[in-house]
Amino acid sequence: MRHLLSLACTAALAGCSSFAYDLSSLPFPVTATPAADPAIVREPFECRAADVIWCHQLFGESQPDVAALLRAHCGDCAGVANFRVTVAGTFHDWLVTHLTLGFVRMKTVTVRGEKLAKKA
Repeated sequence: MRHLLSLACTAALAGCSSFAYDLSSLPFPVTATPAADPAIVREPFECRAADVIWCHQLFGESQPDVAALLRAHCGDCAGVANFRVTVAGTFHDWLVTHLTLGFVRMKTVTVRGEKLAKKA
């Protein structure tokens, strides 16, 4: 029974991967706390990108650049509040992963937040 439990734990941990990103190059501040100032206009946004692991990382990993996504989506804003990054698998990710027999593992990276702009 212990062998089955350890095998199940090993299989579950084999699907885990880490996702790292760097926001230091952004020209505006980014915070995970919600904006509390009523004088600031908040516009919610969401953008998605794919995280792909090629052939069990023998050919590398294609991770999206979160800072570039924020720069492209937010442009010239005063900042970003309520910032969240999630990595999860959708049905299409699951389908691609299983049709390629696990040689291409896909996950969807979702970046959410509120773009801040001062009221005129």
